[in-house]
Amino acid sequence: MLSEKDRAEIEEVIAIYGHVVDDNAWDRAHLVFSDDFVFDFSEFGRPNLNGVAELKDALRGRRVYSHHSTNVVIEEQPDGTARVRSKFIGFPNEGPPISGDYRDLFVRTPDGWRLARRRSSVRDPRFD
Repeated sequence: MLSEKDRAEIEEVIAIYGHVVDDNAWDRAHLVFSDDFVFDFSEFGRPNLNGVAELKDALRGRRVYSHHSTNVVIEEQPDGTARVRSKFIGFPNEGPPISGDYRDLFVRTPDGWRLARRRSSVRDPRFD
């Protein structure tokens, strides 16, 4: 069973993610991502990003300058991983804010909980 410490650590990793990405603080990426991290872009018809180097390259010149995550729900899995769902708000340099959902897989590593897989979907009320 996940302890309160486990849950707090997972939520902190989600928070650190926003700081790493928004501040271009890739020297802190080891605090967030597992070695085999995958950012799943299948919902957007784009190839996955495999590893921190590909994520960093993809975000170079990005248009969103501030990410905020909230409404974190953590579910322990039988294999010891954690499935995490959260909502995000992003503030692009141009245009209105965007919001959506993250669906994550967290794994326990010798250094603590790390993000192994992230899938995002953008909510667009114009199409609801």
